[in-house]
Amino acid sequence: MNPAVSRKAAQQRQRRTYRVRRDIFAEYDDAELLKRFRLDRAGIVAVTDIVRDKLQSKTERNRALTPEMVAITLRYLATGKMQQCSCDDFGTTQPTISRAISQTIDALADPEVICQFVAFPHTQREVQQKQAEFMQVTQFPGVVGVIDGTHIRIVSPHVDEHVYVNRKRYHSINVQVVFDAHYKILDIVARWPGSVNDARILDKSALKLMFEEQHVPAGCYLPGDSGYPCKQWLLTPYLRPQTVAQANYNSPYKNRSLPPFGHALLPRLSPRGVAAQTNPPPPNSSSTLRCSRGD
Repeated sequence: MNPAVSRKAAQQRQRRTYRVRRDIFAEYDDAELLKRFRLDRAGIVAVTDIVRDKLQSKTERNRALTPEMVAITLRYLATGKMQQCSCDDFGTTQPTISRAISQTIDALADPEVICQFVAFPHTQREVQQKQAEFMQVTQFPGVVGVIDGTHIRIVSPHVDEHVYVNRKRYHSINVQVVFDAHYKILDIVARWPGSVNDARILDKSALKLMFEEQHVPAGCYLPGDSGYPCKQWLLTPYLRPQTVAQANYNSPYKNRSLPPFGHALLPRLSPRGVAAQTNPPPPNSSSTLRCSRGD
């Protein structure tokens, strides 16, 4: 074959066809961005700035993605749509969409990023602020946060499938969450399969050590439901109140004047995309989302 013809054929094979990429900021106002991404322009930019260094491409060739990766991921988490739909939305290929989602979620789950937003109060000033906020909402003294477990539905894993089946007979990860009076997450453990109960997760957590080794100031309490053991710092309701005082103590649990527990927190915590997770952490793995000291 003529070398010139061979080179021309090789060049044609290597030539790339680029789709036209959409500029979502030029196309949508804040109201439309909220509908599609659950964040407005300022929110998307803020998330992009947080993970920019971790997502920055090492090369500028091939029109490498960086800011678009955040938008692609937010769109996927907000809707749970097939990745092929995102290809049509953003004008890129399915492998690029898949890579963008994986890399962005990994960046957001980096401990350096999480600890900017998830941190349990340790100083006297921080604790008193949380207690005052709860007192305003619930008239329940000494409370710094509410603890609960909530099940995040997942696709059936290929390894140790049975341990992810919870008591309601679907596959999940049981996530322990502590949140304040404004639903801000103070502590989270997301590494236990659905068959593990709330009490065991707490027993194996650094949160328990923080309280029992007195790294948290005295007089701090976490209300929890009856799935937890009652401790000096963990307040659970009376199962069968016998006195007026016990009934009064139970009233914040019964009337839900405490911030709602997991069944109401779940819509705030779990975007649809999380339910499509196909690679849950293995049982008893060290993979976890935490910022508690000592973990």
